[in-house]
Amino acid sequence: MSFGYRTLITHFDTTPRAGRRLTLAAHLAESFEAHLSAVYCVMSPLYTEPFVSDGGAFVAQELIRFQQRKDDEARARFDDLSRQTARPIEWCQANGDPASVVNEYGRCADLIVLGQYDPDQANDTTPDFIGRVILGSGRPVLVVPYAGDFKTIGKRPMVAWNGGREAARAVSAAMPLLRRADMVQINAFDVRSSRGARGDLPGADLATFLSRHGVKANVSTSTGRDVDVGNQMLSRAEDENIDLIVMGGYGHSRAFEFIMGGTTRTLLESMTVPVLFAH
Repeated sequence: MSFGYRTLITHFDTTPRAGRRLTLAAHLAESFEAHLSAVYCVMSPLYTEPFVSDGGAFVAQELIRFQQRKDDEARARFDDLSRQTARPIEWCQANGDPASVVNEYGRCADLIVLGQYDPDQANDTTPDFIGRVILGSGRPVLVVPYAGDFKTIGKRPMVAWNGGREAARAVSAAMPLLRRADMVQINAFDVRSSRGARGDLPGADLATFLSRHGVKANVSTSTGRDVDVGNQMLSRAEDENIDLIVMGGYGHSRAFEFIMGGTTRTLLESMTVPVLFAH
C-alpha cells in the first residue's frame, strides 16, 4: 500500500474551471512532492458543431482554425498558472476522445483529478466523461465541484462505507490523504451482513483497520429510509464540515444508475465537496 502519491494527472481544458482544478492539483502535488501532468484534450468542434454539406469544407476549416485559437489560449493560460506553482507541471496535449486519452495517461498515475460537469455552462467534454474515466482508467479519480474554492482537501474526510469492493478500493486509494487527516469520519450507509457488516456496529472493522495505519476514525451509521444514500451523504458532509468524501464508484452498472438513479450519479450531479471515487 502506497504511503503517498508520486504521480498525479489532471485534465485541463478551455473552461474557466480548469484553472481552479489545476491549482488544486498543484497544491496536492506539492504536498506529496509528486510529479503532476496536465493532460489537455477537448472535444473537436468537428464533432460538436453541425454544418451542412454546402460549404462544409470551408466551415470545417474555420472550425479547425477556431479550435487552434482556443488551444493556443489554453496553453497560454496554463503557462501563466504554472509559473505560480512551487513545482513544475508537465504539459501533455493530445487529440481524440478526452476520456480515452485521460484513461491512457491515468493508468500510469496514482491519482486522476477531474472537474465536475456543469450542465449550465460550456464544457469541453461529454456528460459521461467522468463516468468513463472512473470505470475505464483503473485508477482512483478525484472529482472537484464546479462551484466553490477548495484550499485544502482531506483535513476532515468522510468515508462512505457499505462494505463493498468498490468502497474498499476507495479507502486504499485514499490512504495517503487519510493518514494526514485530523479525523476520519466513517459513515456506514446501506451495509448488509453479506457486505462487511461484521459485528454490532457496521464500519467498526474498517476503523480498526485504519487505526493500524495510524489513522484516527469515528464511526456512525445512516439508516434513513425516506432519503436516498447519495443525499444522505451530502447532508452528512454539510452537517459535519467534511472537506472530502471517499467512496466506491458505480457499485451498480452505469446503465443501471443512468436508468434507475444511484449514489454515484447523485454525487456526480450534486457534489458540494471534492469526492474521491474508485471502482
